[in-house]
Order: sequence, then C-alpha cells, then structure tokens
Amino acid sequence: MRKILTGLAWMLAAAAPAWAAPDAAEQAQYDSFVIAAGASNGAARACGASEPDLAQHQDTARKNLMRYADEYQFAAGNYDALFKKGQAEGKTMMDDMKRSGVDGCRGVLGGFQSERVMTYEGMKRGFAEVGDGLPGEKAR
Repeated sequence: MRKILTGLAWMLAAAAPAWAAPDAAEQAQYDSFVIAAGASNGAARACGASEPDLAQHQDTARKNLMRYADEYQFAAGNYDALFKKGQAEGKTMMDDMKRSGVDGCRGVLGGFQSERVMTYEGMKRGFAEVGDGLPGEKAR
C-alpha cells in the first residue's frame, strides 16, 4: 500500500505543473476578459440593446467566464466588480464616441449579439487566438 501511495504521490508531483495556478500575467489577462465582457454589455446598453438581450449576454458571459476560471484555476472572486467596471467603461466609451460624432453602435451591437449566445468552446477558441494559446499552453 505504501508503494502505491508513494507512486501516486510521485505521479501527482510530476503532473503538478499542468495543475499549477496561473501566473500573474495570465490572471491579468483573465481579468481583462471579464472587463471586456462588461464593456461590451455597457456599450450595448448605451446603444439601446434590449433588457432581455443585456441580461442574456451577462448570464452567458458569467457562465462561460466562471467555467473558464474553474478550468484554468483563475481567481474569480472579484468577477462582479470587474464586470461592473467594464460596463461603466463601455458606456463611457460609447458616450464619448457619440459626443465626438462617431456612431459605433452598429459594430458594437453586432459583436454583442454574437457574444450573447456564444458557446464556451467558441469563447475558448477566441481567447486562444487573442492570447496566443490557452493558459499553460505554448503558442502554436
């Protein structure tokens, strides 16, 4: 029994790097994804998106990003605060654009509608492209 437990301990120790917590840069990137999701929601609100669509987008983002945090061991305790920060930034950005005579609502709402129904795997593919691979992977 001791040999089995010792062998198991060695196997787990060898696999530990795959299970290691993300580094600070990866955590910061995850946090920026949460802020970006909030910004998309806030910008869409400023562009007149419907309340049901805004709620669905927020729910989809939460479900996907929390699953991502769980899968890659990101700290997600400040998810709500980061999402709200993003909402405020997105609204401010759209308000500033409108004041300067630029109407970016068409593009914002198009992206928002895609994100509103995005699958987890679709989100991960997007993150892999933006981040040169997924956490713990080398860029391909």
